[in-house]
Amino acid sequence: MTGRSTWHVSRIILSISLCSVSQPVLSAFDETYKLTIGFSINEFDTSLSINSRDGSIDKEIDLEDTLGFDQSVQLTWIQGDWRIADNHRISLAYTQINRSSDLTSQKDIVLEGNTILAGANLASSVKTHVFDIAYIYSFYKRNNIELGVTAGLYWMNSLADVSGSGNVIIEGDDQEKFISNFSSSQRLVAPLPLLGLTADYSINDRWIVRGSARYFSITINDIDGYLLNINLAAEYSFNKHFGAGASASFFDVRVDHRGVIANNSLNYRYNGVLGFIVIKY
Repeated sequence: MTGRSTWHVSRIILSISLCSVSQPVLSAFDETYKLTIGFSINEFDTSLSINSRDGSIDKEIDLEDTLGFDQSVQLTWIQGDWRIADNHRISLAYTQINRSSDLTSQKDIVLEGNTILAGANLASSVKTHVFDIAYIYSFYKRNNIELGVTAGLYWMNSLADVSGSGNVIIEGDDQEKFISNFSSSQRLVAPLPLLGLTADYSINDRWIVRGSARYFSITINDIDGYLLNINLAAEYSFNKHFGAGASASFFDVRVDHRGVIANNSLNYRYNGVLGFIVIKY
């Protein structure tokens, strides 16, 4: 090979090397800030009670079967992560769940001790805001794997409304009467503490698989709370700042609020497939 050819080959090799390092992918677990925006389709199973006098399970209303709520629900969510030190992270996520239905009831419904007879025209809605705050400590961290424990707070603010017209048997009365504009509502505000485990594994400099499990069951004053969350995700990095991924998630939440006169409860369980984009620095 001539000296001129050798010079050209050397320039090509140098150019390729420079291109390969011009847009490096961040090391698997070195990002300081991370923003995740996701969209998911979930299958819900939900029940609630509004001002139940005895709190018995048979007074709970199944939103899908009784009130005609769709089981499949589309959700968007946003999450921010801050790695404040090499082994310490803070995470904040927000999700809004809005669901509603209009139907002619096929079953009797008990609200606030009153029985709304089948055939009533009902308009129902449940609006829930969820703030999920977590601290993560990585007790084991290497170039390709990070294992951590989490402690946080799952803060749920939910408002349920049922209104309509139809024949109603008022509590303490045996006779039904037609009411043209009955309504009932409940608001549940429940801060639920959470503990859990996380595991992240870098297959290579592009692919990461992530898993987490969180659980807690607690009684605080007049609130009983239970939560279980399991999540498994795969994430692909296009370059050092942008990525995308998909995950499968399972969520089971139950909150009971015991009042002096009446009890309120909200129980929802859902599982779904999520797609998301990632921005990191």
